[in-house]
Order: sequence, then structure tokens, then C-alpha cells
Amino acid sequence: MRCFIYIAIAAAAAVLFISCNERENGEIHKILTQWDNLLEKNPNAISDSLKTIDPQTLSRENRAYYNLLKTISDDKTYFEFTSDSLITRVADYYHLHEPYSNNYIRALTYKGIVRTRMGITDSTVYEPLKKADHIFHTYKNPDPATGYILHYFLGNTHYYNGNFELAEKYFQETLYNAKLKNDSLHIFDTYLAIYWNEMAQSDFDAGKRYLDTLTNFASMSSEANYFVLNAKSVFHESMGNYTDALECVKKQLEVSKKLKENIDISSLYYIVSDRYKNLNYLDSAMLYGQIAIENIVDEANKGNYLLYENVANIAEKQQNYLLANTYRQKAFDLYEKSVKDRLNTQVMELEKKYDLSEAENIALRSQQNTLIIAIIALLLAMLATILIMLNVKNRREAKIKLMRLEHEAETQAIKTKLLEEEANKRDWLIQLYGYISNRLTSLQENFNTLSQRYVSSHPKIYENMHNILHTAESDLREMPKNLIPDENTFSLYTNLSMEAAELFNANEKIMLMLLVCKADNRQISTFMNTSIESIRARKSQLKKKLTENGIDAAHFFNF
Repeated sequence: MRCFIYIAIAAAAAVLFISCNERENGEIHKILTQWDNLLEKNPNAISDSLKTIDPQTLSRENRAYYNLLKTISDDKTYFEFTSDSLITRVADYYHLHEPYSNNYIRALTYKGIVRTRMGITDSTVYEPLKKADHIFHTYKNPDPATGYILHYFLGNTHYYNGNFELAEKYFQETLYNAKLKNDSLHIFDTYLAIYWNEMAQSDFDAGKRYLDTLTNFASMSSEANYFVLNAKSVFHESMGNYTDALECVKKQLEVSKKLKENIDISSLYYIVSDRYKNLNYLDSAMLYGQIAIENIVDEANKGNYLLYENVANIAEKQQNYLLANTYRQKAFDLYEKSVKDRLNTQVMELEKKYDLSEAENIALRSQQNTLIIAIIALLLAMLATILIMLNVKNRREAKIKLMRLEHEAETQAIKTKLLEEEANKRDWLIQLYGYISNRLTSLQENFNTLSQRYVSSHPKIYENMHNILHTAESDLREMPKNLIPDENTFSLYTNLSMEAAELFNANEKIMLMLLVCKADNRQISTFMNTSIESIRARKSQLKKKLTENGIDAAHFFNF
């Protein structure tokens, strides 16, 4: 018994806990949805907001949504991904619970994006993107924002793998979704991607058409102008217009000072140096090449050796072999270091993956324990709910049964009362008929006896007979007085109160009793020993009297 009490208490607590959690999870989901709507324009602010929530306190649904938003915000704020485990768990959740939702498409898309950011180039990048594309095209009204990012990365994947025709196909879908959103920035980015895809195929005519389109976006922002100048510089160089290419890069340098984001300025100086080298302006090329080296910010950049190699090549063209060897040795050292760094990084990444895997296993075991507790609590809550429902059902059925019995008792009481009333009516009528019958029978017997024996031969008999008949007639006239019921019987019979009964005389009471019995005028005239015309007159007077005293005459008269 005590154990059952503990279970009931635990179940009740579980029900309350679940109810509270449902409300709280609903509010958190609304907040996450609001942040989701702001994520595109304010990724840094949303990233900071997400840090205010502990995901371990969330429901599975909200935790999956939270981790999806975190992955997207991390990508947009240039977070360096070292593992895809988080977004994989998100994708697995939506695969099981919301397999045809927009969030599942987003999870698959960012699963591919995260792997791309990690430097993975095999089919594990392409597969989730392709799956997301398949689900996306099953929608009647798919989300264009999701379509944009999905097809942009599908296009990029094919672009970097040299599948330029497929890249073109997906970039066109990207452009379609960007135009549906009417997002000028995404439209610009897509045109830029298509431009580079055409240039990679050496289709300079198509490249020129898209470059002209891009030029229309140059005034949109300093960032857009910067990328347009870069595209123009490469196009002019490809066409052998080195002077124009150089001018475009110089303009890039000026525009870079206005950019909000930091630009690798050393790379720009390197390109200026390379453009001067193509024009055989070796002194200028050397100057900008050394400036490029002086402006190196990231010493760990794997491509820094190229800057030293560029200066070495220029010095060699100037026949300054000592300087050339110095810079070439530096370039070799940096290249060697970059190779070692890449190897060390790979080892560290493997160690991190191992550590993360262990941490995930611990977290998974914790989640499993939490899940077991939640299942037990849920079962207890279900048990408590069933018990409560059974109790409510039994109480309701008992109440209905009691009401039914009370109704039946009331109905039976009414029937009994009616039967009693009917019995009283019948008894009174039987008495009435019996009295009249007996008197008439006696009279008839006397009359017959006298008639047979004495009428024809004894004239005096007629006189006696006459007297008898006269007496009978007198008795009949007095009969109504003898038939008047007591007050209780009269009230019960007529439904009139004691006070109302006092309004009527003896003959009126007899008539009311007969009217209740639905006696007709002939029957009443017989009972009252008067003519039918007299009865009609009396009924009219009685009806008027009832009405004047506020008594419902319909109870006695059929109208």
C-alpha cells in the first residue's frame, strides 16, 4: 500500500512536471523561432543570444532546433569546425521525427557545409546535400532561403570537383531561389559564382556577360565593388589586358580600406606585384612584393611561402641571385613548415575527434539515463492518469445510477399518487352509483309488488303507490346532500385548496366532482335529479364563478 502511495505521488509530480515543461518548452520554441528569423541578418547577435541557454535543459525537439541554429550561426560567424557530430545528431533527430520538414533539409545542408569547412572533399560532403535536394523538390512550396543555401553549396561542390555543367545547373537554381527571396545580396553572390564557373571553362564570352551584370551591383556596397573589381582584374588578365588588370587591383586596394571585414591585404599587394611583373615593371613588382611580405598578419598561413617565392622570382629576373636565393630558401622553409603543420594539424584533429567521441559517449550514456528516468516518470504519469480517469468514470456512473434510481422513485411515487387518486375517484363513483342503484331498485321492487297485487283491484293502492313514489322522489332530491365528500377528499379530487372549496355550496361541489369524472349532462342531470337544461344553466354559472375567483376552469370543462 505504501509503495502504491509513493507511485501515485511520483506520478502526480511527473504530470505536474510534464505540464510545466510543455509550457516552458513552448515558450522556448517561440524564442528560438524569433532568433531563427533574425539569424540571416544578425548572426553575431544570435550567436551571443544562444549562449544564454543551456541546451541540456531543453526538450529533445528544442535541443535539436537549438543545435541547428548554433551550427548555422557558427558558420556565419566563421567558426572553425573540427567535428560534424553536432549537426549529425541534429540531422538524425529530424530524420526520425520530422523527415519531411524544412529543418531536416537545413540540417542535411549544413551537414555537408560543415564537412566542407573541415576540408573534407569526398562523397560524404555531397551525399547529405543531394538527399536534401531530393526532399526539397518534393515540396509544393519550398522555402526559397533554404533552396538558396542548399543549391549554392551543391554548385560549389561540383565547381571544386571540376563538374562545371552540373555546377551551372545548381547555380541557376540558386539564382532562382535568390530572386524569389528578392535578396539582392544573394542574387549578387550567385551571379559571381556563375561568373567564376564560366571563367573556369574559359568561356570568356559568357564570363563577360555575367561580368557586365555584376557591374550593375558594384554600387550596392563597398564589399560588392571589391569583388566586382577582383572579377574584372582576373578577366582582363585572362584577356591579356595587364594594364587594365593592374588598375583594377589598385582600385581594390583603395576600396579595401572601406570594408567592414578584414581583408588579407598582403594578398592584394602580392597580386599588384604579380601584375607589375606581367608588365615587366620589375622595380615596382619588387616594391609591392616586399610590401606584401611586410603586411603578413597570419604567420601560420600556409600560402605565405608564395609571397617569398614571388620576390625570389622577381630578384632572379633582376639577376640579383643572392637576394633570390635568400627569399627562395625562406619560401622553402615556410613550405616545409606548412607541410609539417598540416600533418600535426591532422594528428591533432584525430585526437580531438577521439576526445569528442569519448565526450559524446559520456553524454550519450547520460542522455540514456535521463531517458530511462523520463520513461519511468511517463509510465507513472500514465498510470496515475488511468487511475484518475477510472475513478472519475466510476463516480460519474455511480452518480448517473443514483439519479436514475431517484427519478424512478419519483416516477413511481407519482404513479402511486395517481393510482390512489383514481382509486378514490372510482370508490366515490361506486358509492354514488351503488346508492342510486339501491334506491332505484328498492323503488322498483315496491312499485312492481304493488302493481301486481293491488293496483287493479284496490284503488287505495294507487294512493299508497303515489306516496311511495313521492317519498322516493324526495329522497332523490336530498341525495346530493348525502354525497358531499369531506374537505380532504374534495381538495384531493378537484385539486382545489381548502380556501377555494369554501367558495362553493353542496350542489356546486357535487357538480365539480362529477365534472372531474368527465360526466356528461345527461349523467349529471340523473345524479342531480334535474333536467338537462337546468344542468346547462348551472354549468354556465359555475364556470363564471370559477373564472371570477381566478380558478382554472379548464380543469373541469373541456373547451
